[in-house]
Amino acid sequence: MGPVPRRRSIDHEDGHADETPTGWDSSPAADDDPVVAGSSGPADADDENTVDTPAASKGSAHRPSRRHLIVKAAVRVFSRKGFAETSIQEIAEAAGMVPTAVYYHFASKEELFESALGYAMDASSAAAQHARPDDAEADADTFKSVIDAVWDWTAEHPNAARMLFLQMAGGATPGTRLLTKEYEDRHIRRAFDYFPVAETPANKRSAAAQQAARSLRVRTMIATTIAIQPLRIEGGPLAGISVPRLRAATTEVCSKMIEGR
Repeated sequence: MGPVPRRRSIDHEDGHADETPTGWDSSPAADDDPVVAGSSGPADADDENTVDTPAASKGSAHRPSRRHLIVKAAVRVFSRKGFAETSIQEIAEAAGMVPTAVYYHFASKEELFESALGYAMDASSAAAQHARPDDAEADADTFKSVIDAVWDWTAEHPNAARMLFLQMAGGATPGTRLLTKEYEDRHIRRAFDYFPVAETPANKRSAAAQQAARSLRVRTMIATTIAIQPLRIEGGPLAGISVPRLRAATTEVCSKMIEGR
């Protein structure tokens, strides 16, 4: 098994795009914008040994880092072409750089792919976390807020969403499988809050059966919310159904799972 992927904190991009009823990847949105690195001039390679002057530091305080630009470009390219069909050359061109600049930050295509997938996972998780912070009550209202937040994020960031929902299941690298398990476990743990224990079991056997049923319902709900998204891609079986209808149906189905119906 390959090394555990190195997770790095990357600022998430801001953006807004209207939802479309014909597939969430059918029109440009915030993360479709090409990255232009020209603000700092053409880059043959990064020079990390250069010391910024106070004036330079002030002028670039809010400018995305080279690494951030590379990851965003990788998300766009990987989300369209997948791991096997993507080259570092293509990602470098999308980032407005040359391959040597990409290799300065990432040792391999595998490492960059895992960073791009981790970026998408962290962004979607942040949307869910913002909708229901850890100290918020897990009830029907917050559940709907989480569902809406993830769907909003998907509409606003179609490339990151496509990267997440299409690429994480493929297991392109050993690190991808580890990231996917971590992502699913994170959301399963939070979802358990919506499935309180109904009654005190009479004995250990009843307790084990109750926990097994509860775990199955939680995992099925998370699997459903993840699996529905790839089906919405343009040309997919759910692409022609309006977003409001799909949102409502997802919320209804998952609510019934929570209620045990």
